[in-house]
Amino acid sequence: MSLSFLILSSTIRSSTYKTIKSVVGGMERLDVFSRCLLNLVRWNRRMDRDINLLIYMSHLEEQKVLIIPISDKIDSIQNEIDSTHILLDILSSPKEYNAEYNDKSFEQLLNDLAIDSAIFYLTPEGLFIDEQKEFLQTNHSLCFVLGSQHDLTEEQERQMSAVNYIPISLGDKNYLASHVITIVCNHLSYLNDT
Repeated sequence: MSLSFLILSSTIRSSTYKTIKSVVGGMERLDVFSRCLLNLVRWNRRMDRDINLLIYMSHLEEQKVLIIPISDKIDSIQNEIDSTHILLDILSSPKEYNAEYNDKSFEQLLNDLAIDSAIFYLTPEGLFIDEQKEFLQTNHSLCFVLGSQHDLTEEQERQMSAVNYIPISLGDKNYLASHVITIVCNHLSYLNDT
């Protein structure tokens, strides 16, 4: 069973040169992805699932997904600085980390994921995560699309509807993407123990 977290970004670019200073300065919001990567590495040590971070680059000149498997190759990450350095390496040399870029539209990515994954979209209007217990405990592979409704264009929302996503909520508070990962993984870990 696999567990994927999909984050859309119109700012991140595969072709721009990045340094640790540019990440700290907020360039392309790589700090967000760095914290997500760090949390996923921590959860990978505790959960018996194949975990992936999917970064969809929705900029018009990109239209691609970076698939980062959370594996032994990045298990050395201990803190956000380590995570940032590894993320910069992955962006420039993905094959060294068993990661890969795939050129595809957002619609095609969703269709590919829907073949063997239940797709959850985190939105305040969804059912609370505890109300999805039975579905989350099935043998489906799970994919969580992170972000607020403002992160998706109208067309992307239509494409999400076409794959019958499941709206799921963590309540009425807004959380950072890395915190959402922690909350979701904590719920899944609890469900596995019960």
